[in-house]
Amino acid sequence: MKTIKMLLILVMTVPLLSGCWNRIEINDIAIVTAAGLDLIEDDQIRLSLQVAVPTKLGPAGGAGGDSENSTFVISESGATIAEAYRNLQGKLSRRIFFSHSRVLLIGEELAKKGVAHIIDFYSRYHEPRMNSYIMFTKGEAFEVIKNKPKLESVSAEETRELTKLSVGLQVNIKEFLDMLLSDGVEPVAPQFALKTLEVNSENDSEQGQAIDGAAVFKDDKLVGWMNEIETRGILWLINKMEIGVITVPISKEKGGGNISTNIIRSRTTIDPKLEHGELKLTVNMTTEMNVMENASKQNLDDSKTIDDLQKKLETEIKKRVQLALDNAQKEFESDIFGFGEAVYKKYPKEWNTKYKKNWDQEFSHLEVKIKPTVFVRRIGLTK
Repeated sequence: MKTIKMLLILVMTVPLLSGCWNRIEINDIAIVTAAGLDLIEDDQIRLSLQVAVPTKLGPAGGAGGDSENSTFVISESGATIAEAYRNLQGKLSRRIFFSHSRVLLIGEELAKKGVAHIIDFYSRYHEPRMNSYIMFTKGEAFEVIKNKPKLESVSAEETRELTKLSVGLQVNIKEFLDMLLSDGVEPVAPQFALKTLEVNSENDSEQGQAIDGAAVFKDDKLVGWMNEIETRGILWLINKMEIGVITVPISKEKGGGNISTNIIRSRTTIDPKLEHGELKLTVNMTTEMNVMENASKQNLDDSKTIDDLQKKLETEIKKRVQLALDNAQKEFESDIFGFGEAVYKKYPKEWNTKYKKNWDQEFSHLEVKIKPTVFVRRIGLTK
């Protein structure tokens, strides 16, 4: 919320510094914090905007302000986003101010039809920011946009903070556009959902926000979803795995229990090889981890125990990566990992003459070898 408060201060103080000819009064604008897009009847597009109420964003409401009344949601429809926007503006007494919006959420039915025109609007119209996070949801974006936040004054801020934690995919509009325009890679973006949360000891529950997997595209159309485990595999394959916990079970013969480790750093490289006219690809993943919890009888001071643990972790990582790879190749036939880009960089001539034209088919039958290597760096002080 610091950024919203700073924006309000800047909007109010800039006219004092630069004169009055082109000033923007805070009382004249409706500050958009998030935008949602859905496909509704008659192929109309519904634009839903989450708008901040500046007087509810201050410290008076507590650490996060008055979350119950700090935003409201307005929506209108049109044949295009631009038309829906103009129809919406015609019903507001304040000018819609897009520049502070940080989240674009798109509903499933609209995503299945195609999103190229949405990215086109964002790339042409000067106010919405290309570094806004783009996300997709099963069902309607409107239902998510209107959800009340739990820890922040504005639910869009809560969404952005969840994304910044790096527990799932992070994709902004510019990155999505780059994937759309590039050969040898298909778009992928976070799936966003509302999850039931227990909020007190009486087993009451409320809806909370969660990044819950990935939306898989072929060209600009949504073709399916991957779950949370499969999405972790995507992160390894695209070299964006930053944080995470992996738990491996210990056999009953060795005392049973579990050991949990957390990722401290990871690096993935993709190595295509063309031999005798046959293309193969090796994915090398090097991951460093710390022991986070030892709920077993294993002695972690023993080097053989650490070797066994590292092998178990490598097996678990390979399993997660293989799940994502199998789905992308066999179910979706969509190269969301950028394997085609890696082939182009190493074999540009062969890519342009042989592989580029039929990459979907080539990718679905591509032989991929997954080679994870794990180093457990720290085991802790207790035994």
